[in-house]
This record gives sequence, structure tokens and C-alpha cells, in this order.
Amino acid sequence: MTIIEVTKVKSHSYVGLLMKKLVGNRCCLGLLRFFAANPNGRFSKLAVIHAMDEDDNRPRIENAIEQMIEDGLISTVDEKDITYYMLTKDEAMRKLVINVALFDWRDWQMVLEHI
Repeated sequence: MTIIEVTKVKSHSYVGLLMKKLVGNRCCLGLLRFFAANPNGRFSKLAVIHAMDEDDNRPRIENAIEQMIEDGLISTVDEKDITYYMLTKDEAMRKLVINVALFDWRDWQMVLEHI
């Protein structure tokens, strides 16, 4: 019988840090799932808030949207004095969002253990 030693290496990659930020914010996770379910859609802020079904947490949702814009996961387009929000066009980030949105709770627990 062979004994194999497994070591855990902490990675501080951009994706790892980004995942750590998102995992800690329920609104960001909800937004990830929303935009992953509608990867080619563009929505006004009001539509996103209503889709999140958390009207009483509007400030938290707005903060999560701003954070995700800063992180490059969501982009904006202004048309006729209305700002529309959509999933980024950066292919690597799009794939990340879509793949992360497929995680179930057990997958999230594994991610948390390894970040």
C-alpha cells in the first residue's frame, strides 16, 4: 500500500480573491445567478432589483451591482438616459460567472474550504 501526502497550497490568484469576495455577499451570488441565467440580456437597475425579489434590500443590491462593476463582472450601457446592466463581454469573466452560477450549496462549501 502506498501512502500519498496531500498538501493544501493557498493561492492568492485574482479569481480566488474575487470568489472570496463574492461568496461572502449573498446579493452578489444572487446577481451572479441572475446574469448567468440571462447571459445575453441587458436590464435596468429596477428590473434587476425586482428580479432579485428583495425590494427591502435595495441598497445592498445596488452596492453589490457597483462592486461587480468594479470587479469587471458586469458592464453598463447608457441609452436615452437609462443605464442598462449586463454580463461583461470579456469571455474569460463570462465563463467564470456562468460556471460559478452552476454551483450548488455543496460546491460552495468546497470553494470556501479551498480559498
